[in-house]
Amino acid sequence: MSRNAKLLLISMLLINGIFNAKFQLHYDEAYYWAWGQNLSLSYFDHPPMVAYMIRLAAIFGHSEFWVRFPGLISAFVTLLVLYHLALRMFGRKVAEISMILGFSLPILQAVGFIITPDSPLLMFWALTLYAFYIWAFENKTAYIYLAGLFAGCALLSKYTALFIYPGLFLFLITSNQHRGLLLKKDIYLSFILSIIIATPVILWNYQHNWVSFIYQFNHGVDVHGDINFGQVGDYLGGQLFISGPFIFGAAWYFLYKNFKNIILSPKLAFLLYPPAFAFLFFLVCSVTKHIEANWPGPIYISVVIFVAYYLEQKNICWVYKASFIFICIALMLTKMPVRFTPRPLHNKIPGINIFFGNRELLVHVAPYVKPDTLVLACDYGNASRIWFYLGARAYVPAQLPFSNSYRYWPQPGLPIKKAIYVCGGHDVVALEKLGLYFKNARLLDKVPFTNVITDNEVYIFAVGN
Repeated sequence: MSRNAKLLLISMLLINGIFNAKFQLHYDEAYYWAWGQNLSLSYFDHPPMVAYMIRLAAIFGHSEFWVRFPGLISAFVTLLVLYHLALRMFGRKVAEISMILGFSLPILQAVGFIITPDSPLLMFWALTLYAFYIWAFENKTAYIYLAGLFAGCALLSKYTALFIYPGLFLFLITSNQHRGLLLKKDIYLSFILSIIIATPVILWNYQHNWVSFIYQFNHGVDVHGDINFGQVGDYLGGQLFISGPFIFGAAWYFLYKNFKNIILSPKLAFLLYPPAFAFLFFLVCSVTKHIEANWPGPIYISVVIFVAYYLEQKNICWVYKASFIFICIALMLTKMPVRFTPRPLHNKIPGINIFFGNRELLVHVAPYVKPDTLVLACDYGNASRIWFYLGARAYVPAQLPFSNSYRYWPQPGLPIKKAIYVCGGHDVVALEKLGLYFKNARLLDKVPFTNVITDNEVYIFAVGN
């Protein structure tokens, strides 16, 4: 690995490591931390890998840095594996361009900064591709079992890991040189191994009437929905955002110009099919359903190497240089918003302001948290941040619409005689419906918090039924 490539790897660690300790937890991050306090075979929203990793990191300390540490390591490993896969496939020059493009991927920077199920997903997806490539192209049988191991871990990370299977199958069945591998027992044993590793998720869903599978399927697919081509535009715009405009544009340009050669080249086809299947599946779904930008996120591991190959072949430098400059500007805007974001936009960027003010608001909740007082919250985000920042176990009544995994954890006994109910000022629906869930509700305090980044408030009620 060249000096520049090593510098990029170290920069990935240092940049995100420094700012991981600076920003307060996003409500989803606090929620995944709460999962780690309630270890389970799986959870309502996602499989359990992120919870296991956060719980393991908690051995070293209780802070934002340690909650995000597994994401930092996942991004580092993903970038490292991306480099070595490109090195095996096309040599050192393509590997170094892949490293620059990988560092420039907004989705990869994001999973190293914000801990989500996407963090381990990208890492295990990259490891699966790496092991599968060595098995298919270098004829090393043991690596197909490693691919099965990593694919199983990807399934333990997020349900969208399923898309790696049809993508790799399409590659094998369409490749004259590799179709014979489908006749070998190893690939099927590897597949079975991956399913065995993912059995905790299957078992949890069996025990809970398949609720997570149904929720996620309905979350992403709507076969009876109305056609809305505006959502298709949103989906494509989201992919442009998470991959970066230069990488996204270059990928489509090279695909259009070289499609026939790509299909006939086994290595390029190996890079094409997994991204193509997942991308097209979500594209079709976006006709009737809103698709989150990050859902196809892992496909850009292959896309980066694909783009790097053609940039090296055609001796084009400006694409990866422009991508690098773009991500540097984006990192300055997102990680130092007070300094680099224009003042009129300071409190108008939801992706940034959500990391500020929550700890300051919860300081005002602390005096109401007594040993004999039950702490309730209006949704999983508020409950999780109370739990993390105040150390007070908070509950979300199962009847509330955003109780999510909290409804499957121990619930407070009824009737509730003495409790406080905490809700953020942005959660208007939960405040309006307060009377539906409690016979008695009295406002104790309403505390605003405003700075140059955010404008929020917290409501504290005394409730009982």
